Amino acid sequence: MMSNRAVSPAFAFLIAAAGLASAQTLEIVDDLPGEFIDITELGAEALHLSGDLSAEITTSIGNAVFPAGRVVVGNNGGLGFDPPVDFLAPLNEEIPSGNAFGGGQGGLVFWDDIGNDVGDPYWLELDDRVIVQWHDSHFEGSEDTARFQIQIFADVLTPQPIYAQFIYDDIEQPRPGGGASATIGYQDGGAGFNDVQWSFNTPDAVWDGAVLSVIPEPSTVVLVGFGGLTLIRRR
Repeated sequence: MMSNRAVSPAFAFLIAAAGLASAQTLEIVDDLPGEFIDITELGAEALHLSGDLSAEITTSIGNAVFPAGRVVVGNNGGLGFDPPVDFLAPLNEEIPSGNAFGGGQGGLVFWDDIGNDVGDPYWLELDDRVIVQWHDSHFEGSEDTARFQIQIFADVLTPQPIYAQFIYDDIEQPRPGGGASATIGYQDGGAGFNDVQWSFNTPDAVWDGAVLSVIPEPSTVVLVGFGGLTLIRRR
């Protein structure tokens, strides 16, 4: 028999947020603040990748979209979250793509052919986020470099959560061209959200200082709030 007692507002909100998290529609925006944190100056671990190699790391920080645990770092500019295939191909495609971690869940920060042995991805966990940084990486057949990172934030219930940010410190050299031959976006891989492609082979899609934030669309944030109100009124 269902109780007639009202659920407390705080508890109702937590239930609603958990229940509707997987129903959120994600988007990527470029108008929220963020800061590039050079983790190579903070004792970050180098992964010693070159060519089309990848490395597995284990994170203790994650959130409803980007889970903690087994993460695969691809030298070619992206992360896979416990993917079925630990490989990010040198030839980028539109999202979704089986060449990106076997079609699994991924953050494609700058999926391109970062093919030679100059530069390296690094990673570091801070108190509230985990950061993976591609540092001064050369592109195949070019001496041009790029420097960019992804920051994945701890799971915090806020009116406007930011799940991750793609931040670009040096991306305008001729070969990277701000995304001229890169795919940038989020590949859902069956996680329960949606694919979000920011750009595909688009010059100047990102720029030095650009910050792309992966967030829920405002309408789905409102739904979480209304879900809490519905639970409060249930008898």
